[in-house]
Amino acid sequence: MKKSMQLCGAFLMAGTLLFTSCKKEETAVTPTPTLYARLGGNPAISAVIDQFIANVAGDARINAFFADAAADPARLTKLRNNLINQVGMATGGTEKYTGLDMKTSHKGMGIEESHFNALVEDLSLALDKFKVPTTEKTELLTALAGMKADIVEGPTTLYARLGGNGAITAVIDDFIGKVAADSRINAFFAAAAADPARLNRLKLNLVNQVGQASGGPEKYSGLDMKTAHKGMKITDAQFNALVEDLQASLVKFKVESRTKIQLLTALGGMRADIVGQ
Repeated sequence: MKKSMQLCGAFLMAGTLLFTSCKKEETAVTPTPTLYARLGGNPAISAVIDQFIANVAGDARINAFFADAAADPARLTKLRNNLINQVGMATGGTEKYTGLDMKTSHKGMGIEESHFNALVEDLSLALDKFKVPTTEKTELLTALAGMKADIVEGPTTLYARLGGNGAITAVIDDFIGKVAADSRINAFFAAAAADPARLNRLKLNLVNQVGQASGGPEKYSGLDMKTAHKGMKITDAQFNALVEDLQASLVKFKVESRTKIQLLTALGGMRADIVGQ
């Protein structure tokens, strides 16, 4: 009887250990909530992305990169959805990012480390607004930091981003055509338009001028702007018409906004030597 009691006790002990072991094992394999779940899923991520886009739009350090998308509602919606899907997929959600890979989508943009850091700051501010805890915030920023090498290219010249001599020449050809059809200013160019040699020289001077101003190897060898426009009495309105025509040509060739703004700014310094001479 005593042996039976001992045996029974041994079985109970073994059963207790086995049960305890199972409980511990069950606790150990309980899945940790994904970062996606801890962030709040799609609605919370969508709210953060909306705020992030607003932050970027107001950030003068980087908003020129997004100006084209901001001006096109369909393109802006696509960008928003891509960002939501990208963050969702990176954090363990069911979303699927179907956009271009980071290296392809940012090629030639000339994004520098300072631009990338500004972008991270804007995302961090959006996360702070929605009181995302430090742990989740750090995990998300770390998950996205792996993209840095594919986004940051380092400094590139305006000339390179324009596409070099070939692309500049195509823009100038189109620009000359637009000016020739623009009744606000085409009278200034009538004499050149009537003389093929003179028109070709004008075109070459413009290509060299833009090339040199944007960091290319071209050398402008024409007259300085003040001398070239002396006595023409060009008004602000006429100068603005010229800029509009150039801008239209840049848009036609899909020159992205940051590059377009930089070029027009570089050439804008000539206004004082052209207007009112």
